[in-house]
Amino acid sequence: MGLNVRGQTFYTLSQDVLDDHVLMANHLIDEFLLFMKEDEIGNDLIDEIELPVPKKALVEAFRIAVTAERQPTIRALLIKAAMTLAQFRIGLGNRIKLTPLTPHGRSPQGRSLAFERRLERILIATAEERVHLCEFYRRVCMQSYN
Repeated sequence: MGLNVRGQTFYTLSQDVLDDHVLMANHLIDEFLLFMKEDEIGNDLIDEIELPVPKKALVEAFRIAVTAERQPTIRALLIKAAMTLAQFRIGLGNRIKLTPLTPHGRSPQGRSLAFERRLERILIATAEERVHLCEFYRRVCMQSYN
């Protein structure tokens, strides 16, 4: 037990406990990355329910792994992988495949105005979450160096 700058007590974790947290975080991340590869997620938008592990647990696992990682290149790759969590949306329903436009413009399939508006809202929410995740992991990096 120790004191922080405000004079409050805090408990320090033993190295074994910290190592266990890092191992568990790495296991969850491996599970997520395997899922991403096997299901060929790419840039698709997918309902959170499809994740092999709850999204909050994955955000925390990436936080622990980013904090523990000292190699900048590995840390950057972890953050890049963590950013893909924004593609998983709660209550989305069916997977939305995002494919690039053909050289001739839009695909010949017609889409309703309601679908176009829903997709736009989902894309905006996804972009906003990516920004929030980026800021979160940037703060994690800054704090881990202190």
